[in-house]
Amino acid sequence: MAGSAADGAGESPVRRQLSFVEAEVRGQLRIRTRRRDADRKRAFGLQISTVSLSALITVLLGVQVGEPTRRWLSDVALGLGAAITVLAAWQAFFSHRALWLQRSDTVHRLAALERRLAFHRTGLTDDEPDPAQVAEFLAAYEEIVQADHDSWTRVRSASDPQVALPPGPVLPAARQEPPA
Repeated sequence: MAGSAADGAGESPVRRQLSFVEAEVRGQLRIRTRRRDADRKRAFGLQISTVSLSALITVLLGVQVGEPTRRWLSDVALGLGAAITVLAAWQAFFSHRALWLQRSDTVHRLAALERRLAFHRTGLTDDEPDPAQVAEFLAAYEEIVQADHDSWTRVRSASDPQVALPPGPVLPAARQEPPA
């Protein structure tokens, strides 16, 4: 439906900008929360797997049984030791624990910004949002996303220095004059 209030056609440019920032924050919060939760599960799974397999190896090698069962248990323990090596390499390469902690910080900061936006929105009546305040919200959002990216790059380059990239230029935000 062209020109309806639902698509923002009836709103002022500053209200549309505020809605844009709110939608961006909400979308990034949803994405980053999902990634944080996945990294937490992976970190936990890898840690529990390596510890459990190590304990199982200890039990298998310590069980007092006769031949040929002892030889079979030794072979199983050897295979489990190899599996632990692969899991440890996976853990070191993908750094799920470090990513989980980093993404937890980003989710916390985005949630705080979302609360500030909601608080600001509830204080508006028929008054126009302050363009400087909306620009401040956008700048805070961009700073959070950039800090998350920089942190992610540090985590990834620490686990694999061959893929470390130098920081690229950040393009300046388009300057907009407040409406007269």
